[in-house]
Amino acid sequence: MMMNQTVPKAGTNLKCGTVTDNNGQPLAGVTMILVSQMQPTQIVFTNQTGNYEFTNVFGGPSRTLTASKAGYTFNILSITYIFSFSDETASFIGTPTPLTLVQIPILLTRDSFQHALALDSASLVGEPFGVSSTVNFSNDHRTRVSLFAANLDLGANENLSAVTAESEDSLGNVFPLTIESLVAVPSLPWLKQLVVKLPDEIANKIEVRVRIKARGFTSNKVIIKVKP
Repeated sequence: MMMNQTVPKAGTNLKCGTVTDNNGQPLAGVTMILVSQMQPTQIVFTNQTGNYEFTNVFGGPSRTLTASKAGYTFNILSITYIFSFSDETASFIGTPTPLTLVQIPILLTRDSFQHALALDSASLVGEPFGVSSTVNFSNDHRTRVSLFAANLDLGANENLSAVTAESEDSLGNVFPLTIESLVAVPSLPWLKQLVVKLPDEIANKIEVRVRIKARGFTSNKVIIKVKP
């Protein structure tokens, strides 16, 4: 059974490990994604011996590690370490499962404050974003924002309806985001560009937290700054 695991032990720091298949053979090219409250999202890949290593990992309240490779599920979907400071290893076992996608989507961040890695889809300018703009290619002049995510592959018979997105303000009010496009970034098939349309309701919120959902799994929350 696939599961998430939380390891609440002080004095540990997730840094390196090994990924193998269910026959004990090393798995190369596995995407290892480290989400921390103290750093931007970090991504590394396992080498030919199935090993991976993160550098410059800071201590902090928590960090979550996820393994991802197309055609595989892993014995633990993700591991979350709480109050971790010193070195720690974490290993995963992948099982071939070509018929089912089991992935926790992850939105990429650009800094230690969990601001989203996001760009205006027309001007390619970063935040803050207005909900409308005259510099775009749409007739409604509404702003579209490109978010970047990992673990967001669509199955053979799936379309955009398999993924939803929403924003939440500081009072807990939730506003759906319309997803208009989901494509792989050229030369980086593991990285997906998700284009969402900003709703009028967030115009005066200063900032909102955005998350996405796919197949019952919910991503981390990332911050987007907005303006009237």
